[in-house]
Amino acid sequence: MKRLDLHIHTLPSPIEADFEFSVDALTDHVKGNQLDVIAITNHNFFDRQNFEEICKALPSTLVLPGIEVSVEKYHTLVIADPENVDSFEELIEQVDQPDENGVGISTDTFVELFGGGSFIIIPHYKKKPAITSEELTRIKDCVTALEVSSDKKWARERKDTSTSVVLFSDFRCSKEGNRSRGQYTYVSISDPSFSSLMLAMKDKSKLFITEREDHLELQPGLYASIGLNVVIGSRSSGKTFFLDMLNDSYDPDDVVYVKQFEIVKDAEADAFKRRLGDEAAEIKASYYEPMTAVASAVSKLPSKEDASKALKDYIANLLEFAETSARDDEYSKCPIYSDANLPTLSYSAEKRVCDAIIVLLEENPLSAEIESVLGRKALTELLKLTIAKYKEKRLKCECVKRANNIAKKIRGSLTRKSSRPGCPESPLLNVAKRQAYIARLTRLRNRTKADEVVDSKSIGRFKQITKRIQYKNANALKSATGATSNLSGIQQADDCEFVERMIAAEGSPDLSKAFFDMEVLLLNENDEEVSGGQKAEYLFFKALDRAATHDTVLIDEPESSFDNPYLNELIASELKKISEKSTVFIATHNNVLGVSIDPNGIVYTAYEEPMHRVYTGDSGDEELVSVDGKTVKRSEVLLRLMEAGDDAYKNRKPYYGIA
Repeated sequence: MKRLDLHIHTLPSPIEADFEFSVDALTDHVKGNQLDVIAITNHNFFDRQNFEEICKALPSTLVLPGIEVSVEKYHTLVIADPENVDSFEELIEQVDQPDENGVGISTDTFVELFGGGSFIIIPHYKKKPAITSEELTRIKDCVTALEVSSDKKWARERKDTSTSVVLFSDFRCSKEGNRSRGQYTYVSISDPSFSSLMLAMKDKSKLFITEREDHLELQPGLYASIGLNVVIGSRSSGKTFFLDMLNDSYDPDDVVYVKQFEIVKDAEADAFKRRLGDEAAEIKASYYEPMTAVASAVSKLPSKEDASKALKDYIANLLEFAETSARDDEYSKCPIYSDANLPTLSYSAEKRVCDAIIVLLEENPLSAEIESVLGRKALTELLKLTIAKYKEKRLKCECVKRANNIAKKIRGSLTRKSSRPGCPESPLLNVAKRQAYIARLTRLRNRTKADEVVDSKSIGRFKQITKRIQYKNANALKSATGATSNLSGIQQADDCEFVERMIAAEGSPDLSKAFFDMEVLLLNENDEEVSGGQKAEYLFFKALDRAATHDTVLIDEPESSFDNPYLNELIASELKKISEKSTVFIATHNNVLGVSIDPNGIVYTAYEEPMHRVYTGDSGDEELVSVDGKTVKRSEVLLRLMEAGDDAYKNRKPYYGIA
């Protein structure tokens, strides 16, 4: 078995933050993770001098030349045989940096450059910026494996995807000294070479990310549980350093980190008020969002006066056209002269279906459930069919649009040559469309005039209530929508007049917010506003609520905010529940969380001059083991740190009435 990390950055590029290369940082990363094979994959360029410097610094490691290519809006690793580094260097010169919108080379160009079967090709899959299912279908014939961003994603995708799945560090070799943990992939080969590696990586049964099943590999030989881990240690022993290292190694979208004293700080009056305000703004924006498309469409419609004038002009011109039939000539007798346009078509329904299937295929909070019920293969086949239907309908719409434009030009030419005025173009469709929108918005106004609770969400012992309410006055409505006209009396107008006045208002008002205001309330279990002492409790449960959809949860000493009964009654049970789907690390000095929570794994940090050392083990193991093979007794460590030692534990018993 060999350890691979084929995603390492040694030099910065225009699309990322600047950093200074450190060969020492790279050698520490390789040594600490005992890597056998690495690849240098800088963004959209290859530096031959840097590559050769690294090869000299790591004579016992197979160093592969590579690049991380921006393709469309996703990234993919391309790794070459070091024997062909000259031709690879020439080929990379054709790769451009992405444009100002972050769009890289086209998929067709990528396949043309790298699709010949000579490279290891690994696109971002469940890792941002990720390849879409549609783009993956286009390059699948040249894909070696798919890169994900976390251990949990690797386990899910390995089970449900026929293609090989890998996990790498995405490490920056910086002088800043950023920390790395074991994010690498094992491959079952005996002698590492580019050809043997390329062949083995296509067989997913030969790839692993840990040597112990159901365990997270922090470093070779150092394991944590994929469930609930308690991190213990004396003051200044490195607990927070350990959590920081884990946090730095994960993609930000995969981890939630509740830092020490963060809850207490955010529970202060002003900070808490700002926090609730931000949450309310997010909820309101989400609720208003479905109405923005309608509001945008209505803003482009003609005014009531313009629509009325268009109808009058059309009738007058149509009468003139009818009354001048005696002036027919060879131009006006052409059928196209008076024919109506072809009915316009829309492919929006087909696009919505495609988008919906893509949402099901891409990473989301219910990915595991969707794939277990529907299956990725069936969804992929369905997407292919819907894309074909979408393209067919879009082509038909484009043909109708072009045919109508051609007919319009022809009619214009015939009209200029004919002595008879042209048949006027009917505004009836636009007028009818306007009336339909007005009727729709009128119904919306009628149905939203009464205050109503639209959502109620439980967060721990609290309820977050979202209510739809009326604006207090016309000025509040004006401020919310951005209107500049005088809106006095508008709230007393009938529904249709209300809609017409809002559409006609100056300042291009935001109609999506015109019909109602919103109020977000936070109540305790007695339906009262949250008190000062309950703020920290709410914030912690809010963090846990957010954590439920992430792969990894890190919590640093929550006991600084809560008493033991609360920790035991609510927080411990909530953490156990979260650990059923997420990997949890909780650093603590508290015996309720450290022992009574019944963790799956234990991480012990200690300062043993001249270094910090980490020991790990399962909760039932007699000994905890460090990466260099040193051991400590689990029971002794727990008794000393959780109970202040055996003597102190025994001396306390009489105070509790225990013999």
